[in-house]
Amino acid sequence: MADQLELSLSGYGKIERNETDISISKLEKIAKILHTDVNTILSFDEKHIFNISENKQANISMRDQHINQMELFDIITQQYKEEIAHLKAIIDQLLKKGV
Repeated sequence: MADQLELSLSGYGKIERNETDISISKLEKIAKILHTDVNTILSFDEKHIFNISENKQANISMRDQHINQMELFDIITQQYKEEIAHLKAIIDQLLKKGV
């Protein structure tokens, strides 16, 4: 996965351990690699994943931090707004130069 995302193993490990934020483009790339969509990834619930231990008992694997879907939606929306504002500024500059 790290290779396909053009990341180092430690960089990808930080994403898996929730130690770093992930860009929209990386999230879209992950969805494409996994043959799914971003919504499926964002709605993933770890409570449904079981880790079978040595004694064959099922233990629910849960992370310390959970990102609320709406919070993540707000972050993504804000990133898109910032990107749109940046692109509009570039267009305005080009128009002023007569390009």
